[in-house]
Amino acid sequence: MGDFKNEFSWSYSRDVLFNECKREYYYNYYGSWGGWDKNKADNVTRTLYVLKNLQNRWQWKGSAVHNEIERILKELVSTGKLTPIDKSKSRVTEIMRNDFRSSREGLYWNKNGSLRDEPALFEHQYRPETPDEIWKRNYDEVILCLENFYQSQVIEEITELPKEGVLSIESMAGSYFAFNPELYYVKLDLAYSIEDRIKIYDWKTGSGNSDENQFLIYTLYAYEELDYDLDKITVIELNLFENYTKTHTFNPEQIDYAKKHINKSIEDMKSYLINADENTANMTDFPRTKDRKTCELCKFQKICFDLE
Repeated sequence: MGDFKNEFSWSYSRDVLFNECKREYYYNYYGSWGGWDKNKADNVTRTLYVLKNLQNRWQWKGSAVHNEIERILKELVSTGKLTPIDKSKSRVTEIMRNDFRSSREGLYWNKNGSLRDEPALFEHQYRPETPDEIWKRNYDEVILCLENFYQSQVIEEITELPKEGVLSIESMAGSYFAFNPELYYVKLDLAYSIEDRIKIYDWKTGSGNSDENQFLIYTLYAYEELDYDLDKITVIELNLFENYTKTHTFNPEQIDYAKKHINKSIEDMKSYLINADENTANMTDFPRTKDRKTCELCKFQKICFDLE
């Protein structure tokens, strides 16, 4: 990867991290910048970059499910044929086994270049004594999510669609706000159009309530960038772990709220920078959270309190 500038952009996940811990936010978006190059990065930058790419077991479960569904849907759209569930289970099982071995051996510390797709598990870094039954449960939940996905209505809907109706499968889309000059990103698990309507699916693989603001941002993207009327946009939350579906629609007042929230979020983020135009930051301007429970699950705990 060559040298390139660290440009500012906004996303829902960036906003969440900023509000959770300012120092973790700094490490993730500024302190780790350039750490992909083992030969050029200093030790701190390199360490922050590697730690940035850790996933805990719940995130790994989510990634395994999302990645396999992406393969299933792309195969279905391109060939018209649905991957048999047994083949899907075998494929994801083999991938997870290989990921686990690679992470357990710490190979992610040795690889040069991007680590975005490199297996690197939080538990192997910080909790090496994690019991086998915990890992087994994590795997079983992946399989359960896949079984529930195969029983959902999504597959039938996609099978009946023309290829051009599928707008997005697990793609990160970047665009510029009409109401703010900044670049923003959204990741749509699945989006497709039926006549003049758009349906956006979001897969969930855990328990508990979701943040409706995430679905509001998807709606804002479809409204601003894809040019759909609000009453033609439906966001469907499909929880594959608990096996339920929840539909989200939003009105103009909620869209106005989203715009104000994003504008305020960007303003707050930039207020911490040394130079907003150059997107440069100083670590000591980003305080650590006082919530030590957050620290216990933080990817950067290996180095955080060794730094100033």
